[in-house]
Amino acid sequence: MPIANWKTQAYNVIQSLLYNNPHRVIRYDVKDADGNWRNRADDPAPVVRLYEREAGSDRTCLQTIQFVHHMMIPPGGRHVAELHVHPDAEEIVVVTSGQGLAILDGEERSVTAGDVIYVPPMGEHEVRNDSDDFLGVLFINVPTGEGLDKLKAAQQA
Repeated sequence: MPIANWKTQAYNVIQSLLYNNPHRVIRYDVKDADGNWRNRADDPAPVVRLYEREAGSDRTCLQTIQFVHHMMIPPGGRHVAELHVHPDAEEIVVVTSGQGLAILDGEERSVTAGDVIYVPPMGEHEVRNDSDDFLGVLFINVPTGEGLDKLKAAQQA
């Protein structure tokens, strides 16, 4: 029985990829200088991004969910470098501790432990910590539409 805990992850104590799907089918798009959506994975990164890491083989076991990702966002921090969308996925964000701000399609809402945020496909979103304590969040990302088509094709390959 594989069990994951964010405190035991090898690469840092702020974020961890708890469970992973072996097939990477979900896009992460950001706006370019002209306001057009582009795949963020096409840009070089100064560090290895979380989605470029693999969970251990015992935790690379998901069949339909793309990933389960835990993050502890420090005061004044945000979960990503920029607002972004997943054109081929929906996401559930569970606030596990602390309080902060969720931004979805230009609407800002205060969130606190126990809140659950639904991010639809193409929902421009991010989570920020506007408090003095760490904000714990759990992200569950699931392919939809074209993402499901890509996942099915990858599983049959």
